[in-house]
Amino acid sequence: MAWEPTLYSLLGFLAAGVSAIVAVQVWRNWGERGTGPFLGLMIAVSGWSLAGAIQLGLTTAGDQLLWKLLGLAFGGTIPAFWFLFTIEYTGREQWLSRPVRAVIILEPLLFAALLFTNPVHGFVLENPGLETVGNTTVLAVSLGLGYYLHIVYAYLLITLGLALLMVVFVRNPTIYRTQTSLLMLGTIPPLLVNVAYTARLSLGPLPSIDLTPFAFVITGALFALALYQYDLLERTPVARERVLEEMGDGLLVLDTNGEIVDTNSITEEILSFASPKGHSITDVRFAEAETTEAALETVSGETVTETVGGRKQAYDIEWSVLSDHAGEPLGHVVSFRNVTDRRRYEQRLEVTQRVLRHNLRNDVNVIRGYAELLLREGTDQQVNAARQILDTTDDLIAVSNKTQMIDRLDKVTEFDRITIDVRDGLETIVEQLEKEHPAATIECELPATLDVYIQDEDLFDIPVRNVLENAIDHAETDPWVRVRGKRVNDAVEICIEDSGPEIPEMELRVLEEGKEDPLQHGSGIGLWLVYWSVAIAGGAVQFSSREPHGNVVRMTFPAPQQSTSEIGVKGSL
Repeated sequence: MAWEPTLYSLLGFLAAGVSAIVAVQVWRNWGERGTGPFLGLMIAVSGWSLAGAIQLGLTTAGDQLLWKLLGLAFGGTIPAFWFLFTIEYTGREQWLSRPVRAVIILEPLLFAALLFTNPVHGFVLENPGLETVGNTTVLAVSLGLGYYLHIVYAYLLITLGLALLMVVFVRNPTIYRTQTSLLMLGTIPPLLVNVAYTARLSLGPLPSIDLTPFAFVITGALFALALYQYDLLERTPVARERVLEEMGDGLLVLDTNGEIVDTNSITEEILSFASPKGHSITDVRFAEAETTEAALETVSGETVTETVGGRKQAYDIEWSVLSDHAGEPLGHVVSFRNVTDRRRYEQRLEVTQRVLRHNLRNDVNVIRGYAELLLREGTDQQVNAARQILDTTDDLIAVSNKTQMIDRLDKVTEFDRITIDVRDGLETIVEQLEKEHPAATIECELPATLDVYIQDEDLFDIPVRNVLENAIDHAETDPWVRVRGKRVNDAVEICIEDSGPEIPEMELRVLEEGKEDPLQHGSGIGLWLVYWSVAIAGGAVQFSSREPHGNVVRMTFPAPQQSTSEIGVKGSL
């Protein structure tokens, strides 16, 4: 069997190679939507191109006919794989009933069987023989009824696949339009060439050659571009649609002119505007705005409450610029983030804080008034009871004060970071505590300046005050506390030591795990305030034991980018 490669053979090998490379990449993405039929498609394309390349290098009619039939057998599976891929890519799997699946699978098998038995019945190809055109010897055949029946079926499947892609092109954003454009452009050249061959139209000096397998050079190149550059198998329209509907949030995609090109059903309910695609954002909302940017700026950060799914829901509105892989603007994305649970929690927290700040505190003050009356005029037993009542009410008032600190923490999270010298504030806290607790000894070792880079001074004062109060209140005898501050690299470290009893392990375990439950919880909220404040500031807190007894609490806070201050030593204040 002599074989002499021709220019067409080289073109066929090129088409087979490109398709094989694409098939390998598809295999590496196995498991993504559409990889199965797409892999089959590229193997079939590569097989047909390879068979065509080999056929045109052979010199006998029998040898060329064998490879012609083998190539057609590969090519006969292409319409089925193409249709199955477009079905999965566009999310139309419901179309694939059992009878439809059976026809799609059986037709290529029946066509292959007819091809390999063709020498017996001639139902597909008739009158095979060689023709010599120039220096090339080609196989000339007549197309039989079996070929025409198959080709009508094949064109039907390919046309349906193209129609599905066209729907995606019209209805979806740019990334999917690019994908579908490349898929359609890659399909059309071999389709047109095959139509010309089937209609026996002359495409050049060799009219007897079916140039379809060689046109797959274009197909392979365009499919490779869709796969490598535009994430063909990793991002598909059906995945996008399911995410949009299941994410629980609303989403609008606008083009550069402010026209809505994509949305989901949640957004339609929020806007009370059915099928907003094709409308300007100022048509469905913000009619008073003159430009898209003005409309979006107006609502950025706004929270709206609308009825969605029969329930009142709260949504935060945010927007951002949508860009392509090169950074060129494609439009805008407007998100409606569901914050209903957060809003309900905030409302309940506000009510709880109001009760603790006002109702409970007023009632406690009434109780204190009666207790002070007993303390002045009661019997010895009543005086002892009054002292217990006063101590307990002081604790309740302290809890009420700390809930106000929680409210302050919520507010400072929205601030920008600034440089704050907290030395004077720390000294003021120490002086106040010394007045409140004359028996306490508080030593300070502070630098000349103590600059931190945080949102608000409260994020420093609240944790420091709570640690110092905790150390003094829990001391068994005369309290002793030492406060040291210094800059370490890009952070300010505040170290507070005490000589009191160690902080219970349960309290620290709750902080480490970040949650409480009925069986495991802290005894108060002081340590939580320390933990929350330092975390919001962007720092960290560490608890350890002090020898021979006591605690060491180290809090670090972000520091501004500047040289370290000299540390001075200041005695008891």
